[in-house]
Amino acid sequence: MPQTTPETLLPEGLTHTTMTERIAGLVLEPRARGRWRLAFAVSAALALMFVVCLGVVFTVGVGLFGVNIPVAWGFPIVNTIWWIGIAHAGTLISAVLLLTRQPWRAPVARLAEAMALFAIICAGIYAIVHLGRPQFMQFLIPYPNTMDLWPQWRSPLVWDFFAISTYFVFTLGFLYFSLLPDFATLRDRAHSRGLQIFYGVMALGWRGSALHWARYEQVNRVLAAVAAPIVVSVTGIISLDLAVSLVPGFHFTIFPPYFVAGALFSGFATVSFLAVVTRAMFGLKDLITRRHLDYLGRMMLLFALVVNYAYIQEVFTAWYSGDPYQRAVYINRWTGPYAPAWWAMFVCNSLLVQLLWFRQVRRSPAMLLALAITSNIGMWLERLQIVFTSTYASYMPSTWGLSGPTLWDLLVALGSLGLFAFLLLAFVRLAPVVSMHDMRVSIYRAVHKEKSGD
Repeated sequence: MPQTTPETLLPEGLTHTTMTERIAGLVLEPRARGRWRLAFAVSAALALMFVVCLGVVFTVGVGLFGVNIPVAWGFPIVNTIWWIGIAHAGTLISAVLLLTRQPWRAPVARLAEAMALFAIICAGIYAIVHLGRPQFMQFLIPYPNTMDLWPQWRSPLVWDFFAISTYFVFTLGFLYFSLLPDFATLRDRAHSRGLQIFYGVMALGWRGSALHWARYEQVNRVLAAVAAPIVVSVTGIISLDLAVSLVPGFHFTIFPPYFVAGALFSGFATVSFLAVVTRAMFGLKDLITRRHLDYLGRMMLLFALVVNYAYIQEVFTAWYSGDPYQRAVYINRWTGPYAPAWWAMFVCNSLLVQLLWFRQVRRSPAMLLALAITSNIGMWLERLQIVFTSTYASYMPSTWGLSGPTLWDLLVALGSLGLFAFLLLAFVRLAPVVSMHDMRVSIYRAVHKEKSGD
């Protein structure tokens, strides 16, 4: 019976030179590929629609959205939490895989870091949109002024401001620092004077000396070690926006770890989506292999199980508390007007994801892509049913009121997806989509392992 050799993480015959030529060529080639141009044109049109819609909303007011009293936050807060979850997972995935020295990190880490940066931009824009009066957003900043105004530190809006701005600065620094050696490679390989100057400035004088690499490795590990507590604390703060209230359906101490697990679930799902699309768009099937997809599928399954455990804990806590209002919220989620959202979430996050137990599914790009999409839809529905079902029917029946999306809700949501894709596609034309220096380390370790016979 013939023996099958396990699929390696790197293609045979890949050297430092051939890998650098391929990945740098994606950036330095004068004419972008047809698939990229088509995707970029569509995303640019959606991003433009997003800008126009925001201009109309800022001019007319948030009354264009389907918000009311008691569902005062509506879709903007649902989308804010969804984008924040994706953003937080990106940096955490890259940092944790680096600290644990995972050999499959190299081809997916850059995607995760870029995803984090552009997702937090979308989240920050939504946070401004749902202020209601965005022209007064500067009042969230604690700066001295002649009116003796100062932020209301008990307001979750202020928590959001500091959480999102802190995370944006850290994510930007983490991504840019990891790009320094690759910018130097692009500087040395660029043919035009303009690109040489551009990448030379971006590389900040990187020469690749032993001292540079030593400092780089030290700082990179410190940033990765700092990333984990920042992500957990920031995600915890966002979840505490809801948990500190006395609203049935919000008031759970399990929310911080629950939201962290949910963020990692949606983050791994988004990285899986981007990995499948990138390998098809740029012909990187031998660098982002089915074995990489297998690992991503396993991580999706792991955090989906944690999220499902949190679902069970929520229901158990509501029942065990003896509080009729808490119990009523969950019964209403299963049978009330928003029940289709809860059951669709259950199908996406609890049933379909069980397919990831099968190796053939995890290694199939089409199946993993489909499950990544349904998982992100499920996580969006999870945030929707938390926000809507907890607020539309509060303690006083006289305040009850249903809320639904308007055309502006849908256009802005679609536009934010376009903005995210636009930024990501522009990024892959300016910087390597796969970390070249991490790939060199992987090649070196593979060659060294082969020579030593391990």
